[in-house]
Amino acid sequence: MALRKCYLLGLATTLLVALTEQSAIAFTITPSQPGANGNYNPLATYNLSNGTGETFLDTYLLLYPDTWRDVSGGVTKIARGGTRGLLNLLQPFVDGGWTFDVAPNDLKGSFEILHNYACQPTTNCGIEDFPGKFDRGSVGSHFRLNYRPGTNDPYGNNVHWIQRVISSYTEDSEQKPSDSLDIDPGQDNPYYDFDSTATTDYFIDTPYTDDPRINHYFVAELYLVEQTATRRVGNKDVGDVTIYNGIRWGWKNKFTPSGCITVDMGGISVNIGINCSPPSQPTKTFSSTLTSGSQTDKFTLDKLTPGSYFYGWTNNSIPSNRCNPNTYLGTYSSSGYKYDDDSSPVGDGFASALAGIVPDSGIIDLFVGANGGRRGEDKGSYELNVKVYDSEPAPPSIIIGSSGGGGVSRPRPGNTQQNPILPNRSDGNWQVFSNVPGCRWYDPHTTHGFEFQALEDTLFTEILDFPVGLDNRFTVSVGDAILGEFGPGDSVDFVSLLGEAVSNFKITDIDALIGETESTAFPIQLAFNQSVGSFQMRAIQETPEPRRIPEPPAILGLFMLGGWGVFQGLKIKKGK
Repeated sequence: MALRKCYLLGLATTLLVALTEQSAIAFTITPSQPGANGNYNPLATYNLSNGTGETFLDTYLLLYPDTWRDVSGGVTKIARGGTRGLLNLLQPFVDGGWTFDVAPNDLKGSFEILHNYACQPTTNCGIEDFPGKFDRGSVGSHFRLNYRPGTNDPYGNNVHWIQRVISSYTEDSEQKPSDSLDIDPGQDNPYYDFDSTATTDYFIDTPYTDDPRINHYFVAELYLVEQTATRRVGNKDVGDVTIYNGIRWGWKNKFTPSGCITVDMGGISVNIGINCSPPSQPTKTFSSTLTSGSQTDKFTLDKLTPGSYFYGWTNNSIPSNRCNPNTYLGTYSSSGYKYDDDSSPVGDGFASALAGIVPDSGIIDLFVGANGGRRGEDKGSYELNVKVYDSEPAPPSIIIGSSGGGGVSRPRPGNTQQNPILPNRSDGNWQVFSNVPGCRWYDPHTTHGFEFQALEDTLFTEILDFPVGLDNRFTVSVGDAILGEFGPGDSVDFVSLLGEAVSNFKITDIDALIGETESTAFPIQLAFNQSVGSFQMRAIQETPEPRRIPEPPAILGLFMLGGWGVFQGLKIKKGK
């Protein structure tokens, strides 16, 4: 196809930008947190023969219990449609034929918190009308809410609850970190209310563990869902499920043995005293920004105890980022080399983590870099966190990201055009991408071209790259104006060109599909106005005819023609 270069002269005034309509009524939590209708107890203290302890409500877990952000026991809202962790846990059901879609709108009703109560060993939770009381000697909490649906909100027998639990212990009180769906073993559906612990209009949970002399944490992500259809796959019934709004709630306890004092060291509580085990060293956090794919940042921790276990992890999901960098993490010493890609339990899935042992020198040397990529993949801010364990036999098994010398590498969808992020669902002839990380590769199923439409509060700021293949020139248009023809290695920065991000654009003149499969037919790398966004695409079967912006020679010709006309008019007038 012929190369066409178009320029922008006064284009901004010709663009039609459509913003997604937002609901005026949003999902709410009542009463305003942290109160809970009088049955709210944020802290419960207890005394045992060999020490003292406390149980308190806490709802935000970043990585370890000592890095929680205390929000005074309040219940916090979380993303409609499910967090990345929840969706990962639902994958076995997806493999079995289930579907999980993001609700198109927030609930208009509310979750009314009736009980949110921290419990300690000697009071049986202290509330007489609790339907389930603890055995004496346990610590935990009691939580109950009522679902109050609003206009057009789902209601009835098809409404269910799905809950993810992140805790330091298993259901049988084994001291082992766990991240799982809150369902019975072997259960063939993902619903918490399957065993009658909740109904369509209320939810109850009373998590506890029976050893108050050990520190524990428990965090739940709870979602209201609606099963919109039931299908038969093989010999099992499977469902099509829409995930609405969710909340995070939880608790933790701390125990201080007799003869110890608890000291806060940079946000980490440690026990110090002659009868206490040596404290863990505080987590050290470094902050930096990657600006290119060739940059490598180096960090050193010294004066550490040789033989201690350590764990390092990066967090690349920083609020200031437009694009979260795809970081790798490595460490080197006289005892060997470690490297990891994409194993961090925090971030957007493209952050890294590894575990190791402090060498005889007492020094840990770490390095962080951008893992290849172009443009948005290798730029952005990140944090490196390192924790050294002086007293524990090893870091919790849930956070071991690598072992041996090689580390691990887990390919993430969106990192390359060969492994793009695929649509979450279809809506008519639209392919919908909900809550996907920005600056990655995405791919719908298309033929000649496709149209992009932003959803919710997402806007498109840039096309970062086009795919490599037999066809290497593609036309980009916004509204009724063509921006130009572009190919692999090119970018289209809407903000620089137009002065603002856009909610809709088209790519056409696709003469040959790129990949050999539907999932790699025509991938595209996009950036949003935020680190996570939602949008939809649909195929265009025929070539549209948007207005082309005249090239500079053509514009000059128009001026010359106009000038000649004026000159001739003056001559005629003068001759009269």
